[in-house]
Amino acid sequence: MFRGRRVFQVGLGAELRRLRELSGLSTRSVAAKLGTSPAWVSRTETGARKPTAAEVKELCVLYGVTGEPKDKLVAKASDDGGTVPIPADEYADQLANVMTLEREASRITDFGISLIPGLLQTPSYARAVLSGVSVPMRDMELSVSTRIGRQCLLTRPNGPGTRFFVDEFALRRRIGGAQVMRGQLKHLHACAELPKVTVRVVPVEAGAYPGLEGPFAVYEFEAISPYVYIENQKGGIFLTKADETCEYLDVCEQLQALALDAVGSAKLIERIAKELDH
Repeated sequence: MFRGRRVFQVGLGAELRRLRELSGLSTRSVAAKLGTSPAWVSRTETGARKPTAAEVKELCVLYGVTGEPKDKLVAKASDDGGTVPIPADEYADQLANVMTLEREASRITDFGISLIPGLLQTPSYARAVLSGVSVPMRDMELSVSTRIGRQCLLTRPNGPGTRFFVDEFALRRRIGGAQVMRGQLKHLHACAELPKVTVRVVPVEAGAYPGLEGPFAVYEFEAISPYVYIENQKGGIFLTKADETCEYLDVCEQLQALALDAVGSAKLIERIAKELDH
């Protein structure tokens, strides 16, 4: 578990490890060729240290990586395609972590209890949510634009598969009033039709079920273990150890069994939106 620490090079280190393994080289042989130590190679691959652009270029030569794949790896090391530059405060640091995980994940599962998940919110709904937690007006539009900007991953060609579980009460809670909520539900319905997006509603009939303790998101990767982000009023915490994350992976599977299927969820969202018309 960690708080406020930036998730440097989540994808870069894993990709370098994959390329090393494809080339048939051990950490010891790579270290010998570069004049460094096996620990240096290992720490680079796990993200414990951030390699420089020059170091990544050397590794690419060693692994036979050229052209666009090489350029992308070097860009990440230069922060051009890596972690977003952020101001030095804890909440912004956590937001940068979340954005890094969203960019690097192969699959995201997001569970919302009282609110629609941020990746599915409309600008009007987001403003209503932020006004309810007393975000200063000077920060409101920046927060809203950042939240909406993150949603580009839903339609990005090489973006992650995204699975959202939403409690039915979140659909019925009139954040911002009937008009704002109607627009939000219609947007939610439209998002559910995107190729890489799945929206599943946990109906009120489910009663008490795993996950009611609070919202969370699970980020899964091709080359490293999952990360879990547990959101709270002051930001949130990240879980990285297997004995911590496995509980949330189990909850996701239980939600999968409890929630309405995609078709049933879409019908319920549409029905609740129509109720707002009256």
